[in-house]
Amino acid sequence: MDYLELIIIIEGLPLRRTFRCCVENLISLTSGVMLVRMSEPQVLGRYIDAVTECALSHKETSSILEKLGLSSPQYSEWYPLALFHRFLLYLMKFHGDEALFEVGKCLVTNTPFPDRVSTVQDAFRSLDLAYTIVHRNQHGSMYGLKSKSDFQIVVVAANPYPCPFDWGIIQGITKRFAPNATVSHDFSHGCRLDGDPACHYTITF
Repeated sequence: MDYLELIIIIEGLPLRRTFRCCVENLISLTSGVMLVRMSEPQVLGRYIDAVTECALSHKETSSILEKLGLSSPQYSEWYPLALFHRFLLYLMKFHGDEALFEVGKCLVTNTPFPDRVSTVQDAFRSLDLAYTIVHRNQHGSMYGLKSKSDFQIVVVAANPYPCPFDWGIIQGITKRFAPNATVSHDFSHGCRLDGDPACHYTITF
């Protein structure tokens, strides 16, 4: 087995790390010196671009993306999900939950849905498939839909993203397909911000 010693430049400082992995299982990213294992969770460049476009109103966005090696994501290239996750956590830490919530809403506004998606239930059922198209090396359902009553449905988000981001996405979808409905977080089932595996969002018609 071959070993690679990688030098990742962050904020101008070289951080030397040794990764015990096969050369064949590595792909290079646009940052040049950064490599990522094929087996780790990854996100497609076009998704990073769509999300960050919604966050560019914050003046620090461009600089933090550059430091993470995500400033110019290539449309069809794969990037470490951990780095993108750090970017979202940065937004939430320095600009609050509301900033991440608004990014999620903006993402929905800028995303076209297939013609076959005509109801809010259709839209929520399509979430898990949409997620798998732009992410890889993750297992299990990242979104689920449950019927709670004739007037309520529950969307379960079990992906790695912070709760406010998904809350914004779900709010955006609801307002787009069922503008009179309301969205609430059922904290009795826990929250990912508290270390729980999933968040439950109730949509009431």
